[in-house]
Amino acid sequence: MVSGAVAPAHAQDSMRALGGGGGAAEDQAAPIAPGFVANLLADVREIQRDLQTRLAESVAAIKDQTSPWPLLVLIGLSFAYGIFHAAGPGHGKIVISAYLLAGEENLRRGVLLAVLAALLQAASAIALVGVLALVLGVSNLATADRVGTLEAASYGVVALLGMWMLWRVLREAWAHRAGNNHHHHHDHGHGELARVAGASWREAALVVLAVGIRPCSGAVIVLLFALTQGLLAAGVLAALAMSVGTAITVSVLAGLSVALRRGALTLTSTSNRWQTIAANTLGIAGAAVVTLFGVTFFAAAL
Repeated sequence: MVSGAVAPAHAQDSMRALGGGGGAAEDQAAPIAPGFVANLLADVREIQRDLQTRLAESVAAIKDQTSPWPLLVLIGLSFAYGIFHAAGPGHGKIVISAYLLAGEENLRRGVLLAVLAALLQAASAIALVGVLALVLGVSNLATADRVGTLEAASYGVVALLGMWMLWRVLREAWAHRAGNNHHHHHDHGHGELARVAGASWREAALVVLAVGIRPCSGAVIVLLFALTQGLLAAGVLAALAMSVGTAITVSVLAGLSVALRRGALTLTSTSNRWQTIAANTLGIAGAAVVTLFGVTFFAAAL
């Protein structure tokens, strides 16, 4: 069994200790943001803190009432928390956006990546609590601490993904420049260019894994609190609702990345040379962002 009952206030404190969604390394980096961005992030965090309070109260209310209303409130608040969780500091949206900017022009595929990554985060949270807290009887705080371990692993996978992307994009760009691929001597559309900096499904799966193996810290705490109240099913529903909210926000950002890439290639479509340069530049820039982000925060998480 899970040791110790967790009061709503304790649940709120635990959520804040976990960064309210972003990792510690990411929170340390936040102050370097421009003033208006820092203010916006501060507002998002304040909304998250308010939602954390209401989430804890909603879970407690479910146990005290027979009405389905508290459960519906919990699901609605969890959905809202997921939206603002994704809008605040966090590496998922950065990795997915940079990856799509590097080589994806299919909006559906971009949104699918965002949705799958968010769902995997929820599944990771449910699995973490289910295995450690429910099956092995590990304490709440010890279970929550494992989020940091998975976070470091996530950064490591992001770093490896970025380095692979950078190597592949540079290799393809060099091959194109050297004239090794005769297809690039002919007029081609965006689909052909996407292969220069584009995404295979295996690589896309690695993106989902890199983002999703770190469980949402808010979902972990809600699940732990719900478990202590004997309401694990309600906690699972809350975690899934959070993932839906997160998926919506990240999908919007993914759409912007795809639109930006399409726009750059459209603007240069009158010249094969400049269109190729644009595609390669976006590919290298996106891969470099993923690499730098993964390496930096993996080192900070150690």
